[in-house]
Amino acid sequence: MRDGRTFDAALEDAAGSLEDADRRLAHEIAAGVLRSRSELDGSLAPLVERPWRRVEDDLKDLLRIGAYQLLRLNRVPPHGAVGATVEAAKLVRGEKSAGFVNAVLRRMARELGRADRHDEPGEPATASVAALAQRHSHPEWLVARWVSRFGTARTEALLIHNNRRPYIFLQAARWTPERLREALRGAGIAVEAAPLEAGLAVRGGSVRALPGYEEGGFIVQDPAQALALRFADLPAGALVWDACAAPGGKAAILARRCRVVASDLGLDRLRRLADTVRRASPSVRVMAADASAPPFAAGRLDVVLVDAPCSATGTIAKHPDARWRLRPAQITRLASQQEALLRGVANVVRPGGRLVYMTCSLEREENELQVETFLEIHPAFRRECEDLFVFPPDAGTDGAFAARLVRTG
Repeated sequence: MRDGRTFDAALEDAAGSLEDADRRLAHEIAAGVLRSRSELDGSLAPLVERPWRRVEDDLKDLLRIGAYQLLRLNRVPPHGAVGATVEAAKLVRGEKSAGFVNAVLRRMARELGRADRHDEPGEPATASVAALAQRHSHPEWLVARWVSRFGTARTEALLIHNNRRPYIFLQAARWTPERLREALRGAGIAVEAAPLEAGLAVRGGSVRALPGYEEGGFIVQDPAQALALRFADLPAGALVWDACAAPGGKAAILARRCRVVASDLGLDRLRRLADTVRRASPSVRVMAADASAPPFAAGRLDVVLVDAPCSATGTIAKHPDARWRLRPAQITRLASQQEALLRGVANVVRPGGRLVYMTCSLEREENELQVETFLEIHPAFRRECEDLFVFPPDAGTDGAFAARLVRTG
């Protein structure tokens, strides 16, 4: 994470060659450390003789990995957790650092033998922002922002949601839901119905190894995103431009009833988009395009869908590193980018056509305020209905926002 890579990319590099069981364990430990970093630091700091802030970053990470196994993974025996972490420290830092790691983790194991830390009572729901941030391992500035908007109780529910191990949600594409469910069960994979009556839920494993992946039997898409597409309510046969389309799940679903052109920028994003379309919906036309400078004539399109780049604060449960990577300035910068995208696409929507704006953010300046600013500048558009907002703890899904705007002239 410190080198700029996302959690998923770093894990693939480090654990991609492992057997499935070992890969799942590596994922659980790495994601768990990110989700509970503040709590782990609070448990480790009193066991270290020097100030915690003076412990080198890579040593902190090693200690967190060992502490997570001691505190959270009952299936890993204490001696195994300590021993494996010490061996890793030898490889990364040498014998001296390994001795330091060994001493701290053995001290923690002895403390746990005398008292079960999981039985300690939590603080009341009136806890301060700092206490909530520490207890649930989120940046204090982000918790303060959410408390200001949602209140303390709803914010704590959101923090708890973000720290739960998420499902992988699948939406049927070329296969029927029934065929997909039976194929998964036939492969010994436990399947549940997803929330919001939107797809199937499975736990862990590699998506590419699931039955139906290569055949385009399914796409990976959170129920909140599926709900946002339902909310868009696009007319059959409409000519739709999915302007920020990667990784392509929305385009694949929309192509069942619409004519879809899907675009994005950047080689990696275009590759992901093209891969999804190849597998799940070859009728989608893929192109490189900048939504802020559309390659379409004015009034050409029935529908423009802008699933805008955003802070993704509604998806932190799936991306445990995101909370630590995000900075307040990024939200401001993204809001400016979203405004430019909406301004760019407005002219290509035909009179009577629709502009659908979506994010997976929980932040007002990326959602409601973004739409209100657009409508002030573009009086030819109006809201067609009340905006959609999905709050993760309420739905048991990612967060989502969508607005449906119609061009009246």
